[in-house]
Amino acid sequence: MEKIAEPVSRFSVDAPTEQKIARYNNLMLIGYSLLAASLILYGLFEYVALEKSEQRFTVFVLHYLIALGYTLALLMNGSLGIRKSWRIENIAKTVVLLNLFLISAYALNRELPVFATSTSWLCVYLFVTSLCMLSYEYFFYLNAWINRLQHIVLGSAIILYAYLAIYVANVYAIGSIGILFFGIGGHVFVPLIIFTACVFLIKYARKQNKISIYWIPVGSAATLLVVLAFMGEWNSRISKIEKLSNQSILYENNGLPIWVNVAQDLKVDWISERIIKSDLVYTTYNRFNWDFFPGDTQWDEVRKHDPLVFIASLVSRCTLSHGERVKILQSVFADRHYAHERLWSGDNLTTAYIVSDVDIYPSLRLAYTEKYLSIRNNAPPEAWRGDTQEAIYTFQLPEGSVVTSLSLWIEGKEEKGILTSKQKATNAYKTIVGVERRDPSVIHWQEGNTVTVRIFPCTPEEERKFKIGITSPLIEQAGDLVFKNVTFRGPSSDRSSETFRVRFIGSSDDISMPKNFNKDINGDYVAEQLYDPDFNISFKAPALQASQFSFDGFAYSMETFLPRLEPVKVDQIFLDINDTWTRAEIAASEAWILTHKVYAVSNNEFIQMTDENWQDIADENRRRNFSIFPFHKITNEKGSLVITKGKSLSPHLSDFKESKFSEGVGRYFASGKRIKVYNLEGSISTYVSALRELRGLEFASGNIDQLNRLLTEGKFPKLEESEGQVFLHDAKLRITKKKISPEHMPVNNAPDHLARLFAYNNIMRKVGVHYFNDDFVCEDLVDEAASAYVVSPVSSLIVLESQADYERFGIEDKVNSLHNATKQSTGAVPEPHEWVLIIMFALFLLYLQIRRNKLRVSL
Repeated sequence: MEKIAEPVSRFSVDAPTEQKIARYNNLMLIGYSLLAASLILYGLFEYVALEKSEQRFTVFVLHYLIALGYTLALLMNGSLGIRKSWRIENIAKTVVLLNLFLISAYALNRELPVFATSTSWLCVYLFVTSLCMLSYEYFFYLNAWINRLQHIVLGSAIILYAYLAIYVANVYAIGSIGILFFGIGGHVFVPLIIFTACVFLIKYARKQNKISIYWIPVGSAATLLVVLAFMGEWNSRISKIEKLSNQSILYENNGLPIWVNVAQDLKVDWISERIIKSDLVYTTYNRFNWDFFPGDTQWDEVRKHDPLVFIASLVSRCTLSHGERVKILQSVFADRHYAHERLWSGDNLTTAYIVSDVDIYPSLRLAYTEKYLSIRNNAPPEAWRGDTQEAIYTFQLPEGSVVTSLSLWIEGKEEKGILTSKQKATNAYKTIVGVERRDPSVIHWQEGNTVTVRIFPCTPEEERKFKIGITSPLIEQAGDLVFKNVTFRGPSSDRSSETFRVRFIGSSDDISMPKNFNKDINGDYVAEQLYDPDFNISFKAPALQASQFSFDGFAYSMETFLPRLEPVKVDQIFLDINDTWTRAEIAASEAWILTHKVYAVSNNEFIQMTDENWQDIADENRRRNFSIFPFHKITNEKGSLVITKGKSLSPHLSDFKESKFSEGVGRYFASGKRIKVYNLEGSISTYVSALRELRGLEFASGNIDQLNRLLTEGKFPKLEESEGQVFLHDAKLRITKKKISPEHMPVNNAPDHLARLFAYNNIMRKVGVHYFNDDFVCEDLVDEAASAYVVSPVSSLIVLESQADYERFGIEDKVNSLHNATKQSTGAVPEPHEWVLIIMFALFLLYLQIRRNKLRVSL
């Protein structure tokens, strides 16, 4: 037999014939081809999984058939068997086969979740280890340093597959029974068999002795060290959480819940997030550690499998309650969208398409946005679960915005929402969705410039479509007006297309628009693109136009304003320090101890700052993720100034509304006291922002230099709101409301959004400090909201299926109201060519009147 110069396999010992070489190469080529096809199929389904109508099990069968096909090919070649598969000449083919079954096992896992969804790093880890095992076929053709890397990864793979084999050990019995069903149950043994393959690869690599075999234990040891380091840090973090939780009893007098103290001092990173999300999201150890029935949780996020979390949970577990953990997640880690109460699942839902239609009024510094969203249920029509689901969206509104319309399409027809009290809307929605399972939609106000929209039912038979309308004041920045996209969280929009149309009503200069926008024949800017939450438009701010809108015997007008500076004598300065403060801001603040009494907060008590304790107290507070300033403990409100800074990812007022702290704050502001607050340039905490919106604070913002000028001059901005005027703080606008007689009814030259913005801000002013009380809702406030059709703390928009449903729940559409806002809102500022038509029409009417008078005279 002729000897071959180079091995066809990195483990070849005997020189095979050309026929054997060809057969070997063909089998490997077939294996690689099938492996590539299976991997592409898995990736495609993973990428478009929520947009496919096929059942998950059908896709698994395709993967399984591919693996069985290669199994048959190996059997026919005599390369498969209990002993044959592990021979040196067959091990490469066996590795290909095992990877085919690994993909098939994870495809089956979509339908029968032995593992929860793998974290991103685990997916990459599995791919790299599989690639390494496959690469041993070419061991002899690679450089020595690549061989060392192969050994290191193989050593790590040994640990990974040993873990996976142990993880599923408690379902081996079920898997053995499942083998009777076309061998499907055998998938549970795939990790164990791959572990065996790794051992044989090590055995053969040792025999060849091309490089040191000790690189393999290096990889195993490195992996174990990473696991041990994570376990150590995990245990240390949990110990700190337990300490903070237990020590909270020492500071009961601060009135805040335990979770607040934990969240303030918790290190915010991926490890702490996994600790707080353990059980809620990440699988942890228990007697039945598979994920067939994960149970209900208070956090609506896909369950995940992270080996590091699972192993660490064997050592220690977080003892905070699920409710406390959810509060921490809302405050410092993630979008609170996941914490909304669900009546039905929404696992199969995606946002299929978005249409954003925007009217911008440059000379009024307003914008009205209508967003149309289509919701698709990707469960197969014949699915036994997931066929009826509930969509929940959280919209993040621009500062000062208000929702002014809601529509739901029922059987192809647009049904507009009716504004009613929040209690009635909630009762109607829960009754119909939770019990009767019919068509409603509802939108509720939330703190932090957000609203939630619920739509039910979403079925595979049709896409649900709804529309939300938002009125927004435009914010001026360096002489430009900026419009920002209305963003949302909800059913996945990662691959959603968005059609955007922007219409400028009135003249505008220096428009900065993305390049993909084109003007249509009407002069509107139009583009189709993937949904972009960061989309914005800027243009030069024109002079504010004198404008007016009249409704229900009142005229509404808008004008710019500068706050009036009133004399004040600040004796005490309170520093609300947290991790958003820069060192430069803290250093600049130290100068105030020479002219004022300066205080900071420690354990919710005020401590006067001096040269001796300045650095210690400042450092202590600067380590905190957020601060919740105890305004109610200030005794001299007239002579006090609170200097604050924060971030939107922080607790809301409602998060601790039942606490003694909120009771104290509520009583304090209910007494009519208002605190002067200066927010340093940057962001503002949701807590302070809510108190400002509820008119509990005399608020100003700027940098340290501007603040020093105010302190030197002994002045502070003063805004006096009333039934006749409200202020849009960030937009620097004032809206006034005046009673008018029918005979002096002015001509409207502004949209009805003026009245809507006035009503919303006036409601917030009236709710004010009573927000902490359960009885802050009253009929007068609901009636004012219903007249202007604005969503607020006291009012919601709801769409029901029939008029009988509205009558059953006592929901009536107020006759004398602005109703849902529309693109054709009355009083829109006319374009130049429209002014010409209006003037010509007026002249025509004048001509007719003069002609009629002449005819009368002649008669």
